[in-house]
Amino acid sequence: MGGGNTAGRLDRRVAIITGATSGIGEAIAYRFAREGAVTVLTGRRSELGERNTKRITDGGGQALFIRADVTEYGDVKSLTAGVMERFGKIDVLVNNAGVLGNIRFEDATVEDWHRLINTDALGGIYAMWEILPIMRRQRGGAVINVTSIDATLSSPHEPLYCFIKAGMEHLTRALAKEYAEYNIRLNNLAPGLIATDLARVNPEMFRKLEENIPMKRAGTPDEMADIAVWLASDEASFVTGATIEANGGMVR
Repeated sequence: MGGGNTAGRLDRRVAIITGATSGIGEAIAYRFAREGAVTVLTGRRSELGERNTKRITDGGGQALFIRADVTEYGDVKSLTAGVMERFGKIDVLVNNAGVLGNIRFEDATVEDWHRLINTDALGGIYAMWEILPIMRRQRGGAVINVTSIDATLSSPHEPLYCFIKAGMEHLTRALAKEYAEYNIRLNNLAPGLIATDLARVNPEMFRKLEENIPMKRAGTPDEMADIAVWLASDEASFVTGATIEANGGMVR
């Protein structure tokens, strides 16, 4: 994967993707670059981030890796300032960085709560806090918050994760109303089971989860990236405050 497209659907737009070192974020970064975006990858793992960036630039795309831990507000401020200094604008933000939380409510520790809230909630909030004012001054932009089917499906043994993802979806809808007059669109992308390395850590559990999906398979990071491109593009110009559920037919 990799490469660029001088007349793509995201031509010349500057896009920041958090958690772009692997999985869904990696796939979104490649796909955005193929659609002509100037793609800024960020994450904590510099080696993987630099690897992904090189694949994009080797294929003719425009990409830059800036290491940042989204749980650290200072990192997010530095990331934003660095992008503005280099490119002078931010057109798209994809809040993808996150951690899983398969923890029973009674077994959860204070540290578990902090770990999930800091990454899955505050990480995205910090980024929007910094970038939405820039988009407001630009009179336009698109934010995609990657949430989860668990925000509405309420999976057992994941109450912390469900609670945080549901909160992020509701925050997205509220901000979509607040920023609509500035031509800023905020939407949720809510994946179901996706075939990432993280999801397949336990192969037996992964197969059992696939059996419960009506389509009898997990989704792919590339399929999520296709949706993200659409949400970021002019094709979704009248779509804001929406949650796009991509889950192979799982219903509430």
